[in-house]
Amino acid sequence: MSRRLFFALWPDDGVRRALAAWQRAHLPDDCRPTHPADLHLTLHFLGQVEEVRLRALLALGRGLPLPAFSFDLERIGYWSRPRVLWAGPARTPLPLTRLHAQLGRGLQALGFELDPRPFRPHVTLARKVRRPPAETAPPSLRWEVCEWALLESRPGARPLYHPLARWRAV
Repeated sequence: MSRRLFFALWPDDGVRRALAAWQRAHLPDDCRPTHPADLHLTLHFLGQVEEVRLRALLALGRGLPLPAFSFDLERIGYWSRPRVLWAGPARTPLPLTRLHAQLGRGLQALGFELDPRPFRPHVTLARKVRRPPAETAPPSLRWEVCEWALLESRPGARPLYHPLARWRAV
C-alpha cells in the first residue's frame, strides 16, 4: 500500500482564518478555492510513498528542529499553466530556506528524489483560476511559524490534506 505524502509548514487557526477571509473577498466565483483546512506551504512533495517508508519519514521529521520564525505573506502570484493563484513572501526567510535544504538532504539520504525546480514558497489560494483578479491587494499577513507536518493527500474528499504527524517549533 502507498500514500501520497508531502512535508509542509502548517499554519495556525489565525493564519487560516485570515487567508479564508481574503479568499472570500477576492476570489472570482468561477475558480476552485483551497479549503481553509487545506491551506499550507509545501516544503517537499514526495508523491506516492510505500507504507514501509513511513517510519523513516516520521523519524526524519522528529529529528529536524524547526526554529520559531515569522514571515509576511505580502505577495499574490498567478501561474497561468496550472491556473493557480497563490500568496507568498516577497523574499524567502533564511530559516525557511534552511529548513527546506535540511529536509531535502534528509530525504535524499533516504533515497527520495527531489523536485529539481527552485523552491518558491507559496500558499495555494485557488485552482482553476482563468485569470488573476485585477489589482488584488495581498493579504499582508504575518505568519508566526510554529509548526510543520507530514501530510497525506486523500483526493476525493474535502479537506484533502490530513496530518500524519506534526512537530512544534523549538
